Amino acid sequence: MSEYKSQKELYLALVPALNVKIRKLKKMGYYYIKKEDIWNYLKEYKWSKSINLGISEMVSDIFLVDEQLLDSYLKEKMKYENKEIILE
Repeated sequence: MSEYKSQKELYLALVPALNVKIRKLKKMGYYYIKKEDIWNYLKEYKWSKSINLGISEMVSDIFLVDEQLLDSYLKEKMKYENKEIILE
């Protein structure tokens, strides 16, 4: 991650992988999950505990993130924030 000057720059580098995952999630019926949700989930639960994480490992994590855990995370977060999930 040291080759990126900011989290925003890193996020932008990961957008293609996030887009692929979003397409897969939509095919599975998870229309309400956004790129930012995947990013935030992995930042909080996977990457915060990692040391010397490379971009290829991050892309792999995006592709392999468990859809059900991601869905549960998002629903719990929305419940905590007292928001509704909008099904598109």
